[in-house]
Amino acid sequence: MCYYLGMHKILFKIGKLTVYTYGFLIAIGLVCAIVLFYFLSKKFKLSEKSFNFYSTSVIISIVIGFLFANLYQAIYDWIESGFKEFGFNSSMTFMGGLIGGVAAFIIITAVFAKGDTRKDFWKTANLMAPCIPLAHGFGRIGCFFAGCCYGKASVSPIAVKFPGMSYSVLPTQLFEAVFLFVLFGVLMFMLFKFKRIDLQLIVYLGSYAIWRFIIEYFRGDHRGEFIPGMSPSQAQSILMLLVAGALAFYIFYFDRIPFCGKLKIGRSFKEYALAERGVNADAAVAEQSVSGEAEITEKADGSEETDTANEVQEQPKAPDGGLTQ
Repeated sequence: MCYYLGMHKILFKIGKLTVYTYGFLIAIGLVCAIVLFYFLSKKFKLSEKSFNFYSTSVIISIVIGFLFANLYQAIYDWIESGFKEFGFNSSMTFMGGLIGGVAAFIIITAVFAKGDTRKDFWKTANLMAPCIPLAHGFGRIGCFFAGCCYGKASVSPIAVKFPGMSYSVLPTQLFEAVFLFVLFGVLMFMLFKFKRIDLQLIVYLGSYAIWRFIIEYFRGDHRGEFIPGMSPSQAQSILMLLVAGALAFYIFYFDRIPFCGKLKIGRSFKEYALAERGVNADAAVAEQSVSGEAEITEKADGSEETDTANEVQEQPKAPDGGLTQ
């Protein structure tokens, strides 16, 4: 049985400054996500104008997300106390932060983004998708050291005991951290191997919604119920899964891109780039095919003429200057 050491809750102290492991790991996750988004933006040639706009939007959305994360936790505590006490504290919930942050990001885009920057929304959102589980994974490790978001009581060899508890619980924080890092790897593989522009966000939303719904059955920190027999996070997971399905239907069935309108792009960064330049992807492929065939035909004709000329030069001349038979 593994026992949690309370001193790990505090990473270090410098005078009156106390740095908590939870906050430090959240900061590390955010920095890694920002650096990754910068790298992906350069790699996949997001315009500087779009990068600046959406980077600013993300910073604002993160701040709003933290406010919503605290608000949702206050609502959970309010429900848990029987609607008797409502107040903000230092606790937060990821689902609240995700909902608030994403809503703010979409509203900012809808109101302020114009022209090509507005059309880059879906491309940017898919580049950001791998950044979310990367940052969240570090946050879940922080939850483990903070002693929150723990699992149900267990006598399993992998169970841990947090300070103030007389029993051991499943380290669901670490289970989720592993899942998030694996999901991050899958999204990056899709991005670099298949160069997909339309799937990262949908895969993230759908995968995390399913995972979160399942892991809630192993969570031991009861947070009230919006729907009888279902935790608040499970209800939100169902909504998240519906959003992922609606996005997939909108894109694949109607051939439309959010904030971009009808644009049949072949769903790859290469063909998306052609579409951004106003080039029809199918026409470009057909034109390239025709050009290739013409080049081959021309080359074949040239080779045939050259071979005939060589044969003429190599044939010996008759004494009278004519060609031998």
